[in-house]
Amino acid sequence: MWHFPHGYVILQIEGLSIARFLKRLTENGIRVERLRRIGPSAVRFRMPANRFFEVRSLKKGLPLRIRIVGREGPAFQLRKLMKRPVLWIGTLVLFLCLCWASSRIWLIRIEGTERVDPAEVRTLLKEHGLSIGSRPKGPVLITAANDLSARIYDAAWIGLDREGITLTVKVVESQPASIKRTQSVPSDVVATKDGVVTAITVMRGQARVRVGDTVRAGEVLISGTVSYQDATYQTNADGIVKAAVLYEAESPLSDSVEEIVETDRIEPVRTLRIGPWTVFRSKPAFERYRLSDTRSIAISDRFPAYVDEAVARELVLRTRTLSESEAEELALSRAGTLALALVPKDAAVLNQYGTVKRKDGTLTAVVTVTAEEIIGRTEEEPHGG
Repeated sequence: MWHFPHGYVILQIEGLSIARFLKRLTENGIRVERLRRIGPSAVRFRMPANRFFEVRSLKKGLPLRIRIVGREGPAFQLRKLMKRPVLWIGTLVLFLCLCWASSRIWLIRIEGTERVDPAEVRTLLKEHGLSIGSRPKGPVLITAANDLSARIYDAAWIGLDREGITLTVKVVESQPASIKRTQSVPSDVVATKDGVVTAITVMRGQARVRVGDTVRAGEVLISGTVSYQDATYQTNADGIVKAAVLYEAESPLSDSVEEIVETDRIEPVRTLRIGPWTVFRSKPAFERYRLSDTRSIAISDRFPAYVDEAVARELVLRTRTLSESEAEELALSRAGTLALALVPKDAAVLNQYGTVKRKDGTLTAVVTVTAEEIIGRTEEEPHGG
C-alpha cells in the first residue's frame, strides 16, 4: 500500500539462479508480489518501482537475464497523461464545471399548490435571488420562506428545502374564507348542478332530498334550519351529497382524415455527449420523423464521452378517405373524448352512451357521459330553508 504512489514494475527473470536472486531481494527488504512461473527457467513478479535501481547490484555474479515487461501505478499513469495535454486539460475543465454547477440550483419543485399560483411563488423567489442557475448564500432560504409565507395570501406556511441542485418549495395552504365563514354563519348545502341524487351523508343540518330525487342547480339539499319536535334552530349545514350528472358532447362526421404515415426514407442521426451534456446533434432533412435503432458508443474508457447513433424515419401527413363505419367510429371517439374532458377529475364515470343523429342536415355523433360527483356547496341562508 505504501508503495502504491510510486508505482510498481513488472519484471521477467530468465536463468538458472532465480531462487538465489529472489532470496537476495527478500534479505534486502524488497517486497516481491504476484510471483508466478512462466517457463522452465523463467518467472515474472511485481516489485516497488522506487527500489528498482537496486536490482542491478543484487544481480551481480548471477547468470540471469532481467527485463521490464510492464509498469503499474499512478506515477506511470500520470506520466502518460502528461503526454496528452488535451485530455487532462479537458478533464480538469470538466471537473471544474461540475464543481461550479453542483453549487447552484437547476431545478425548482413546488409542492402543495391548489389555490396558490406557482408563478407567483417563482416571482417572489426571484426577488430573493432564488432562480435557475443561482447560488443561495447564508440564511437566504429561511428569510425567503418567512417572506413568502407573509406575502402569499392563501399560504398558511411555506418551507424551502435544498438538496443538491434541487430546491423544493413546500406550501401548506390556509383554509378558504368561505369555509371559515360557514363555520360561524347559518348556512345551507345547495346543489351546484342538475342531477339525480345517488348518496347523501348529513353531518349537520336536515336533509331536504333523498336518494333517487332529481335536483336542479340552486336547490337546497341539506338545510341549516332544523326542526325537531316543536323546536326550530339554525346551524351551518354540512354534509356530502353525490349525484349522477350528465355531460354531452358532439362531433360531426367527416369523409376523410389526416394521418401521419411512415415513408421508406431514412437518415442516420448522431449525437455527441460529454457526460450529461449534448455537444452536437445532427438533424435529418425531414420535417417530421421518428427515431429507431438507437445505440450508444463510448469513445474512451477513461473519459465520459459518447456517440449516440440512431435512424431517423420520415413521417408525412396524408389524407385518407373514410368508409361510413370508419367515419362514425372516428366521430364517436372524438365526441367521447370531448365529453370526458367535461367531467371533473374527482368524478367517477358511471356509463357512456353514443349515437349518430342528423342535425341541420349533417350527420353528427352525440356522446352522453354519466358521472357521479359531489354537487353540494355551502351557502349562507336564506335559500328557502
